[in-house]
Amino acid sequence: MAYNPLVLPPLVKGSLQIGKLILLQKQIACKLVLKDVIPLDSIRFVCGLDAAYSRIYKGVAVATLIDIHNRKLIDANVALGTPPLQYIPGLLAFREAPIFYTALRPLLHQCQVVVVDGHGISHPRKAGIATHIGMAIKKPTIGVAKSKLAGTIKVVDGEKYVELQGQLVAKVLVHRNNELYVSPGAYITLSSAVKIIERLLEPDKSLPLPTYYADTLSKMLARKLDKRVIEPKTLKQHKLMDILRRTELLLI
Repeated sequence: MAYNPLVLPPLVKGSLQIGKLILLQKQIACKLVLKDVIPLDSIRFVCGLDAAYSRIYKGVAVATLIDIHNRKLIDANVALGTPPLQYIPGLLAFREAPIFYTALRPLLHQCQVVVVDGHGISHPRKAGIATHIGMAIKKPTIGVAKSKLAGTIKVVDGEKYVELQGQLVAKVLVHRNNELYVSPGAYITLSSAVKIIERLLEPDKSLPLPTYYADTLSKMLARKLDKRVIEPKTLKQHKLMDILRRTELLLI
């Protein structure tokens, strides 16, 4: 049976076998598609994925949908879940990709590109969380991370990149005096990934718009859940955007 990048294999649910997970990532990397499948000038709707952690309800993942033309948040969805394993560097996808997909699924019909808080191919096995998700949904994904996970810095024509195994796997953008490591996840080239992220940056926001909103909303919802301002059943029964408007929580 083919490996689903979004499903944690049964063999590690009880006792974690890191070697098996690493092997699965190598399998993903072998099948990786790194070419542009959508013309840049046709891209309008971009999703963002990020998660926060609630003391009571564990993982709170938010998927956002941005209209690149007017730069507005037009839709969002939330998913709650318990991560199947603890955080292990290089294996974040097995912790967060399943709940990310649950949040993203209702928006997939409109979404053209997904920006993920995390790495794409700028990863020890060239299979970061953005790559897992991209190979599963068969759509372009981009990883945007705040720190380097693998590879070495290489300066090309005065600009910083991350080089891994002889390949440029990420570009380092400096935004608001902070570094953002932009790498393709799947179904997109590094050059196109960088161009899209540059279009999604704003002077007053620390992250690209899709992940900025996903980060802000996931953290806010985690706090509200812990304080019981919002109950899980409310999130399951109503659209997130409707809840935000009705409760005057949409302050972004």
